[in-house]
Amino acid sequence: MGFIRTILILILFYYAFRLIVRTVLPFFAKRWVKKAQDNFQQQQGFVDPEEAKRHEGEVKFTSQNTDSKPSSKRKEELGDYIEFEEVTEEK
Repeated sequence: MGFIRTILILILFYYAFRLIVRTVLPFFAKRWVKKAQDNFQQQQGFVDPEEAKRHEGEVKFTSQNTDSKPSSKRKEELGDYIEFEEVTEEK
């Protein structure tokens, strides 16, 4: 009796595993592929389909600089200006 019970439990687990693999696994695989694809497109700089629908000539301004300070601060951030002179040697 114990042997038959063990065989039935193994068969039950086998079919349950097959059912899970055939239904749940593809869902997670599609989700993983979609995330990877989105990350790839974001890294490559592909255009969003909504942005592609804009009309030709339409301009959209985006600013990453939220600093409203005058431009003198920006010049300080660039570094020092060094003026070079060309020196020629006479023989």
